[in-house]
Amino acid sequence: MRKSHSDQGSGDLAMTFSKMVAALAFGASLAVSATAAQAETVILDVGSMDHARTVRIAGLGSVYAAPMQFKANYGGQATSLLAWCVDVYHQITTANYAPDLTYTDTNTLSTDFNGKPLDEGDVMKIGLLANYGQSLFDEAPVAPAAFTEKAPKRSDYPWGSAGTAAYNAAKSGYDARKAAYNQALADYNAAANARYMRLSAVQSAIWQVSSNRDVTSTNGDSAFDQLVDNLSGSQLTNYFVGGNGSLDYGITLITPVQQYGGKYGTTPLKLTQSFVFATGAVPEPSTWALLIGGFGAVGAMLRRQRRLAAVAA
Repeated sequence: MRKSHSDQGSGDLAMTFSKMVAALAFGASLAVSATAAQAETVILDVGSMDHARTVRIAGLGSVYAAPMQFKANYGGQATSLLAWCVDVYHQITTANYAPDLTYTDTNTLSTDFNGKPLDEGDVMKIGLLANYGQSLFDEAPVAPAAFTEKAPKRSDYPWGSAGTAAYNAAKSGYDARKAAYNQALADYNAAANARYMRLSAVQSAIWQVSSNRDVTSTNGDSAFDQLVDNLSGSQLTNYFVGGNGSLDYGITLITPVQQYGGKYGTTPLKLTQSFVFATGAVPEPSTWALLIGGFGAVGAMLRRQRRLAAVAA
């Protein structure tokens, strides 16, 4: 993994990772939120991915980096899950799964990158990143209302100096409102693009932590690479202060429990992917009904074209 760089402008808000571990009294029991008594089956019905970036994991190749959005059934209730991949196995796709994929939330958080469970510090980092990514996803910028006003026409005003003055005033006001709309739209697009970039960086940082491998952009985007380093390094807590909420770290791991058939035939478990999601993102039973069908407007889904070309994340 690359050496992390301190965040610019962090000042007194910076907290070292060792102090954070002590402050949160992190224990191995927090690696996964579910216990045997709380075991739930998770059925993944539909998976989608929005505005993924292509990144490179050293020694493994190029993958798509963005959170997966699942329409799922968790413990018998329909819900939506924003999930983050902790490995890079390639047979899960963005699709309407047929048959649905069966997962469980009882396994210990680990990854086949290194062939052993992750240590406590890495699990905490992944938890912080998953919760931070959830907050980014939830705080999507709002697009301005469409500008539908029609430009005034000179013919709609009386002839003569008074009519011309009235027209010029109306045209000036229209131009100002249109300019304000264009600026608001540009600001929205910039904020949306920045959000998508940061979501991809969060997924990349999770891989950098779980794999202990260098994760970089494929297009030489140094700002993106720096963000991945910052998010995965000792200064990652700088991203959880100010407007980004508290240092939440609770996560639930879901892992596949059976083989499934797909485009490439039956897929062995070792080629599927495990995911984590922020535990607080799963609603209480009283709010389940609000989320049923929540992915109806996701739109056309990305589909994998090659077996090992990209990873769902």
